[in-house]
Amino acid sequence: MSRSERAFNCLFGLSLCSWAILGLVSELPRPWLVQVTISAMHLCVGLLILVRQPVVHHGSVAAAVSCLPSLAAGGLALRWTPTVWASSVQIAFCLSGFWTIFSLVVLGRSFAVLPAVRSTVSRGAYAFVRHPAYLGELLMLACCAVATGTIQSAVLLLVSVGGMALRISIEERVLAVSSDYESYRQQVRWRLLPWVW
Repeated sequence: MSRSERAFNCLFGLSLCSWAILGLVSELPRPWLVQVTISAMHLCVGLLILVRQPVVHHGSVAAAVSCLPSLAAGGLALRWTPTVWASSVQIAFCLSGFWTIFSLVVLGRSFAVLPAVRSTVSRGAYAFVRHPAYLGELLMLACCAVATGTIQSAVLLLVSVGGMALRISIEERVLAVSSDYESYRQQVRWRLLPWVW
C-alpha cells in the first residue's frame, strides 16, 4: 500500500469513527435507536477503512462520480426524517442497519466506498447475493421514507433504487477485471434480491 493511500485511509477512517462518537454524544433530532444504528454504521465503516487491503485496481473517475448520487441519498433521506418515528419503523431501521453492518464485517478488508478491486469475498451473506450491504442500505432508506411519509421521500427512495442499480452495474464492470470476481459471479447469480435481480 502506498503512503498516500495509507494516509487517506487513516484520515477518512478516523473521521468516520469521530462521526460515530459525535453522533452518540450530540443531541440530534432523531430517535435514539436510529442514532445508535447510524453511529454503529459510521464506526464499522471507519474501522474497515483503517484496516482495508491495498487497491489492486481503481475504477475510473467517471465510475466514481456516477456512484456519488447513491452515496448522497442516505444523507438526504436522514436529513428529511422527522424527530418522531413509529417504534416498528425504528426497529426495522435498526435491523436493516445491523444487516448492513454484518454484511460489511463479512466483506472485511475488501471494503471499498467507490468502485475498486481488492479481494473477492464469497462467504456469509455474499454466498446468496453479490451486494447484501446495498440491500441493507436500501431497506434503511425505505424505513426513512416510511418515517417521513411524504411524496418527496417516496420519490427519493425510487431515485435511490435506480441510483443503487446504476452503482451496482458500474461496480461490477470494475470488478470484472478480476478473474476471482468473474468466477464468483458465475456461482452467485443474484445481485440484490434472490430470484428477482
